Amino acid sequence: MNIKDLQEHLIERFDFLLGSLYIKETGTCVLSDIHIGLEEELFAQGLLFPLREMEELLRRIGILLERFNPRKLVLAGDVVHSFGRADQRIRRKLEIVLSAIRPRCDLILVSGTHDGMLPYMGFKAQRRYDEGGYTVSHGDEDLREHGHLIIGHEHPVLDVEMMRIPCYLFGMGLMDGMDIIVLPAFNPLCQGVAVNHLEAPDLLSPLLRRVDTGKLHPVVEMEGEVMVFPEIRRL
Repeated sequence: MNIKDLQEHLIERFDFLLGSLYIKETGTCVLSDIHIGLEEELFAQGLLFPLREMEELLRRIGILLERFNPRKLVLAGDVVHSFGRADQRIRRKLEIVLSAIRPRCDLILVSGTHDGMLPYMGFKAQRRYDEGGYTVSHGDEDLREHGHLIIGHEHPVLDVEMMRIPCYLFGMGLMDGMDIIVLPAFNPLCQGVAVNHLEAPDLLSPLLRRVDTGKLHPVVEMEGEVMVFPEIRRL
């Protein structure tokens, strides 16, 4: 499939906005790697100016809810950042963010690598979510039975002229005949992995270690425009 046809195919199935993926067929919006509490981690490392993490997350989520009016919203793992502390400040920030979503649509939490503290903070999460032929997983564990896969975990970006642009990765039929889509990190404070300089040791997901990642297409959304790039191996 050439780039133009692939772009039309993706736009027919999905909307891409602010690092989220909206599945038109099911009315489901998926976003990954929110990492609530990353701001506190950066403060602990010596950063001295406010980053307004929660305000920015709420702004972005508000835009998604207004734009898509989804039936369901899935947070696909690494909902919080801290590995080992059930911090009450982080719990409060998470509750504020989730409270902005719950009145508008059904909310599903999928757990990721960083989310071991969620049960101790009073939040329930599941390992995967399946609906309409799609499987949402964080991407930190291998899956052998699944639909079209939507994962996070990798924080992909394109490194272009000293800019690091968040991107999606799309592979048609690469996962046991099913498609795979890797989402960028929703939290803009997250660092990314430059996919146009990608080497096998850079990958975190065991799922991506099973496929030829050179066949993945970066997809960039900027100001409502969706751009599909050639396969990574051709960049």
